[in-house]
Amino acid sequence: MNIAAQHRDEEGRHLVLSTAKRRYRLNICGETTETEPLAYVLPGDAFWETRQAAVCDFHDHCRLGHVNKLPFCLAPGPSEHWRLVQWLRLLDALSGGATTRELAIELIARDAGRYSAAEWDTSSERKRIARWQRQALAMRDGGYLALLSGH
Repeated sequence: MNIAAQHRDEEGRHLVLSTAKRRYRLNICGETTETEPLAYVLPGDAFWETRQAAVCDFHDHCRLGHVNKLPFCLAPGPSEHWRLVQWLRLLDALSGGATTRELAIELIARDAGRYSAAEWDTSSERKRIARWQRQALAMRDGGYLALLSGH
């Protein structure tokens, strides 16, 4: 594992460990030594099962030296994966200044570029890209927590 990022503050050390297939985010509280065994502390909140699966994966990686198959609760299905990738592409294009119509042409239907203004105003592509935009922005601004919890 490589340390992709780290930060130290009054609460302890914060690490992002990177492997070929995973990133693990750790908060190490207080001072530790190499002889101390790892202790995992998980809040008993709505994300308990997701956090537990992530900790088990990390622990197995440390103990056994290999990465297990991603726990089901952490892996989106094929159509969900496609949709999330589309949303990331949409957010990237928005930050680059793309218009709604340009987004629709790139992500939904190339034919939307040939629509008249009236056709575009009533098109399902315009409505869908607007919906995707609302959902992608909501996901970016905190909705990803629901995704991580398996909802």
